[in-house]
Amino acid sequence: MGMLTTLVGTRLPPKYQKFFKLPERRESWKYPDTDDTLLGKAAIRWLGRHDTSGGVLRLDSGGEALGMRLGLIDRAERSIDIQSYLVKDDVSGNLVGLRLAAAADRGVRVRLLMDDALTQEVDAGLLSLDDHDNIEVRVFNPFPRRRSRLISFIANFNILNRRMHNKSFTVDNQVTIVGGRNIADEYFQSGGESEFIDEDLLAIGPVVDDVSDGFDEYWNSPEAIPMIVFDAMVPHSSVEESAEEGRKYLERHSDAPFLQSINSNLAEQFVEGDLPLLPAEAAVILDYPDKIRRLLPRSASITSTFLQQMAMAASKELIVISPYFVPQQPGVDFFAELVKKGVRVVIISNSLASTNHVSVHAVYARYRKPLLKQGVELYELRPHVGGGDSTTKLTLHSKVATVDRNKVFVGSFNLDPRSLYLNTEMGMGVDCSELAGSMAKSILDTLPDFAYKLQLSEKGRLEWLLQAMSGDELITTEPRTTWWRRFKTKLLSILPIEGQM
Repeated sequence: MGMLTTLVGTRLPPKYQKFFKLPERRESWKYPDTDDTLLGKAAIRWLGRHDTSGGVLRLDSGGEALGMRLGLIDRAERSIDIQSYLVKDDVSGNLVGLRLAAAADRGVRVRLLMDDALTQEVDAGLLSLDDHDNIEVRVFNPFPRRRSRLISFIANFNILNRRMHNKSFTVDNQVTIVGGRNIADEYFQSGGESEFIDEDLLAIGPVVDDVSDGFDEYWNSPEAIPMIVFDAMVPHSSVEESAEEGRKYLERHSDAPFLQSINSNLAEQFVEGDLPLLPAEAAVILDYPDKIRRLLPRSASITSTFLQQMAMAASKELIVISPYFVPQQPGVDFFAELVKKGVRVVIISNSLASTNHVSVHAVYARYRKPLLKQGVELYELRPHVGGGDSTTKLTLHSKVATVDRNKVFVGSFNLDPRSLYLNTEMGMGVDCSELAGSMAKSILDTLPDFAYKLQLSEKGRLEWLLQAMSGDELITTEPRTTWWRRFKTKLLSILPIEGQM
């Protein structure tokens, strides 16, 4: 690891040879000598002024999260490594794409690693980027392109059902962003029809090098297939033509309200030493790529093992945010033991009205009463918040855990079987009482405004408590849902799908 030289890679796995005409793939690694870059010098200066090995910053605002990414791209001098589950051809996707092309024009090496579950609609744009001499795009565990995805999925279920869910964004091997956000407008509070509530952490220090090592593991893994294999299958423009199309797209959407919320000054504040980073010890936690090659026992999931150990250490309070929450019976027992130990356990997930995956909710719903009976505090996100006529549907996407207001985890990991057994995941664990304390306080303080509190009636039936300025309201059916949505959920709940959620 850490080598600058590009090496000729080994032959790719036979399982992909029936799908594609595979090119010779070349390995590449992080740049280890970037202290002399603009971002490197800024990181060294900040660390030199603080008695700590690292620094972190919470990016809970979508405008700040996108603005920081764009600002870091603009200040890149050596390398940009992006690992993402999803990228869309929308305003944020075009902003990032144009900045990446401009950085590559300056001589910056760009490596973009995408999971292939949802890339079909942006294949042409990714191929255009890949045409640039300084940009390489790879897709992880790709689908064939010469037949329908559904047929491919059914025919190759054991291979294609396992996805890379990791998200990281690292520039010059000096600054990294790890969290739950994909590259799409809804993750940056665009105010459209759907908006995801999400979290990222920015970090400097030794953890950045560890994130880069993890990226290299995935980039050079057998499942990371060069985008060029689709070159003859998908019509696409040159990188110059695609950039011009992107600029025209942004001009047509220049009145998008969320563009005004993008804070592009954060990266400059970091360079100037004015960014309010917090001194912290941080560690990256990630599954290795071989997790998708075989079913693993629960103990073999690195992210889940870390979270379990972190939660077990709680003595006073555990707050968990998991958009897709399927604890299974071992999870219910685990949280029950913490409650018996005197730990306040607060779990926040999506409601049926806010979720974008009804099938997950159908399975999660089985565990609500058992959790409440064990003394766990359970909250569900409201789909619409505040007054006015806003039609934006809110969906929880943050994956967060805080322990005793001293430690915090932010990443891509959901507490469900898919994250445990099927997908690869990653996150960042941080030992920082100021960060963990402020996050725990802000989460708990805003719960009455953003979530329903679940409780059991005297007859043991579920109730949703809505706290509002006009007074509390007790709701006895899934709030803000139609009978049809509830009926579909009930049907799904009887299917044997729990292991896939």
